[in-house]
Amino acid sequence: MPNPTPALEDWETFCVHPAQVEEWKRLGFDPFEAALAQGDGFTPAVAVHCRRQLRSTADRWRRVGLDSADGLRWHRAGFGVKEATRWRSLGVDVEAARDRQAGYRTTG
Repeated sequence: MPNPTPALEDWETFCVHPAQVEEWKRLGFDPFEAALAQGDGFTPAVAVHCRRQLRSTADRWRRVGLDSADGLRWHRAGFGVKEATRWRSLGVDVEAARDRQAGYRTTG
């Protein structure tokens, strides 16, 4: 169950710009939603116009249990929810998945 009033530490964990936390809260964004939007280049002033789309993106990650710092890493690395879920099910981390996706393979 999501935490209805995220603690300040959660905002810090997701590296949301401290000066914008109150604005994200006013928009109804939780720390994960704000971090996802912020990572995609949105500020609260812009996010207000595409709130539904941004929340929908966050919800897709949330539905598979990746509304976490780990999920944020996958998203920022350019992976979609299905791709991240598939790689994780294979025991592959973000860096290795990115290397494999780019055609690089490590041996070991």
